[in-house]
Amino acid sequence: MFIAAIIEIILGSIFALYDVVLLCISPGSVLKTIFSFTHVWALGGALLIFAGIYRIRYNQSFIKKLSRKVKIILSVAAGIAVIISIVNLIFILTPDVVPVSEDSDYVILLGGGIDKNGRLPKSVEYRVLKTKEYMDLHKNTVCVVTGGTLRFQKYAEGPEIKRRLMAAGIESDRILIEDKALDTIQNFQYSCKMLADYADVSEQEILESRIMVITNAFHLRRALRLTKRMGFKNTKGIAAKIPWYSVPHSYLREICSYIKLNVRILLTGKPKPIVAM
Repeated sequence: MFIAAIIEIILGSIFALYDVVLLCISPGSVLKTIFSFTHVWALGGALLIFAGIYRIRYNQSFIKKLSRKVKIILSVAAGIAVIISIVNLIFILTPDVVPVSEDSDYVILLGGGIDKNGRLPKSVEYRVLKTKEYMDLHKNTVCVVTGGTLRFQKYAEGPEIKRRLMAAGIESDRILIEDKALDTIQNFQYSCKMLADYADVSEQEILESRIMVITNAFHLRRALRLTKRMGFKNTKGIAAKIPWYSVPHSYLREICSYIKLNVRILLTGKPKPIVAM
């Protein structure tokens, strides 16, 4: 009983510390920090620490104090949550990835956050590096870098991503900035219109063009699924790597995002296909 309690307290402390580490690596504004999704780790850690302390004090798990009905409800709910999460994780882990040698007409580089100082997180830096690698091989390809000013932030992602690509040696006239999008759906909506304006063609022609989507591996499956729902006919994906320290958090958050997308589609049928102009 004592050993189990110590394990709970140690795990809880690790979870809480992980929350702090993530916030320190990519600091946000005060409000962004308060409402950060990373706190799910601190909440889980707090629950484990409470469970450990309760076990030491009362020599039993606090779950034993619950009624049989509550235990059944919690067990069923937890089981359903685990099954749904595993199913969604399987989809997330199996995106359709192509090599950088694959040709395309345009590239859409998806944004993924920016800190309070205007710096890109490591995961987005990896997207930039992968995009540079691709554009070095495909000299005529034009890229849209997409990402607006997120809630509680003061910097837009798009301009900083372009700056990093230019610093890496990509010509300015090959990089289009989309700096209004607040989520992945808007990334594709606004990028489609921007490419149509750039190429002086209809949005329908862009939807039928060969589009290469570049993002991190954990995000790629959802991104490609969205392109299909929104009417893109020929999208493929290239996966950038993920910083080792953000793997647990990135996949946990993506599971929640994928479930949220499934619920949204089920209840509203959105996102709808882009209405080509």
